[in-house]
Amino acid sequence: MAISAKYDVVVVGGGHAGIEAAHAAWKLGVKTALLTMSIDAIGRMSCNPAVGGVAKGQIVRDIDALGGLMGKLTDRAGIQFRMLNKSKGPAVWGPRAQCDMDYYSKCAREALEKCSGLELLEGELSVFTPSISEIDLQLLDGRKISTKTLIITSGTFLASKMYTGLLQSIGGRVGEPSADELSKTLAALKIPLRRLKTGTPSRIDPDSVDFSECEVQHGDIDPWPFSDSTKVPLRNDAVCWITRTTLKTHEILRSGFKDSPMFSGIIKGKGPRYCPSIEDKINRFGDKDGHQLFLEPETASIGRIYINGFSSSLPAEIQLEAIHSIPGLSRAKVCQIGYAVEYDSVDATSLFPTLESKQVSGLYFAGQVCGTSGYEEAAGQGLMAGINAALKVKGESPFILGRSESYIGVMLDDLVNTLLDEPYRMFTSRAEYRLFLRSDNAEKRLKEKAYAIGMLSKEEFAVYESKAVEIAKIRERMRSESGTPEQINEIIDGLGQASVNERTRWVSVLRRPGIEPEKFFKIAFPESTLSRRDKLFILSEEMYAGFFERQEKEIREQRKVEKVRLDENMDYMAIQALSIESRQKLAAARPLSLGQAARVPGIRPVDITVLMHWLENH
Repeated sequence: MAISAKYDVVVVGGGHAGIEAAHAAWKLGVKTALLTMSIDAIGRMSCNPAVGGVAKGQIVRDIDALGGLMGKLTDRAGIQFRMLNKSKGPAVWGPRAQCDMDYYSKCAREALEKCSGLELLEGELSVFTPSISEIDLQLLDGRKISTKTLIITSGTFLASKMYTGLLQSIGGRVGEPSADELSKTLAALKIPLRRLKTGTPSRIDPDSVDFSECEVQHGDIDPWPFSDSTKVPLRNDAVCWITRTTLKTHEILRSGFKDSPMFSGIIKGKGPRYCPSIEDKINRFGDKDGHQLFLEPETASIGRIYINGFSSSLPAEIQLEAIHSIPGLSRAKVCQIGYAVEYDSVDATSLFPTLESKQVSGLYFAGQVCGTSGYEEAAGQGLMAGINAALKVKGESPFILGRSESYIGVMLDDLVNTLLDEPYRMFTSRAEYRLFLRSDNAEKRLKEKAYAIGMLSKEEFAVYESKAVEIAKIRERMRSESGTPEQINEIIDGLGQASVNERTRWVSVLRRPGIEPEKFFKIAFPESTLSRRDKLFILSEEMYAGFFERQEKEIREQRKVEKVRLDENMDYMAIQALSIESRQKLAAARPLSLGQAARVPGIRPVDITVLMHWLENH
């Protein structure tokens, strides 16, 4: 069969990584197609239909600032919104939303269908053959297409198997097949693969739950949208519930350990340490008398409830008995039993920071296939892979974010430089410059960069610029203008602070502990039209002002070495001043900057000094 179509970018997989990759490539003006096994599965939420959380919410905010879709889709499909960590400083605030999984998928598909020229293809990739200038793709049904670049976002579907106790089945999600042929193709191309594991809990019928035995959890009274473009009120009427396991639950679960595919060694892949199965929790933390569980609706109609914190691959009868021992769930009817998935993933250290393969030019990977967990991590990678594939086609420089610029930058740097033995999950602790990577300053960090590469229109950037000017004016006025004692005492009322009896500059008032931005601006600058997030941004900037100077010096030094570009084909073996071991490590890693070279495991500061001198003289 002859080649039926030619593209600049083909994205394989319609999950959260695939959505962002296809949208970004299309947005940058290259001919793009998204290939998925089922168009109806685009944007499907395999696990908990929730987006965001601590660190994960920051990734979504980064995606939104860069012109991506996830924040907008979440605002449309969200049914409960909460800001996590509000008792702590803004640097670790994490926006989170429970979504209607069906409506999220519908919104994602509609968003892609509105992209004029972006083609949605239904089918399964079987084999692809790279050449110097293009990659030929053959689908399982015999169709052939070609592309200049290929982005694989296959999630957990590569050579995937599902486990419930000793029962095994082929597939990466209930009712959906495994991508076995694609996995074989990658192995034949010498793409390094490894086995990983993930899991999902049982879903239960809400009519069978006694919610009177559970703690109610409502959304925030005044919810925060993810996207700065969202102007309509958010739906925030869904209720979640909290319960917990008991000693009886643990006893029941332990009785099934002998038939656990994880403990028996049937599953070879390692699961996420920070999102363990319930049996793993009990095995690792045997001294605990209970583990908190969240009962979260999958849709606005509450057709099914997701038991967050109870993922399991134990036999179905053990899972059911254990569920019935949990307060509120004694009569629970299970709609779908929990299961584990074992799948092939790509060793991310075989990728450049652009997510392009070091083995095959023009081949990119993004999402869970790179060894990560979470919708947000996947979407961030998809966005970057889509941008960089499009830039490669256009002959433009790659787009790489540094560790001081975004959580996405931290994640990609971690992935490509460190060989992980478990699925990667983002935490605020991974970001050494997290004071600069807050959810409230994503626009400041990334909007200009997004506009420079074409991810934002002139109109969109003009809106941001106008707001930035207003913020700058307000901050200048805060330093030159002062408030009366009456105004200030009204602001600090209820904070347990001594009243003032003289005029005080507004900036000094805002820096006081416990100041509520909305109340402050209502009294100090009542004419301001800034959004609530803009006001929080100003508060955060002033709150952390004393820490910024020290960290900014570190960041400036870091950026100096990040700006020193290295040829991906540099002959490190020719640099005799480096040790043999260092030459081998650098030759294997093929870093794209001096900064990345410094983060290659085993590379010493003296090696970087040698590299700098070598670059100066060659």
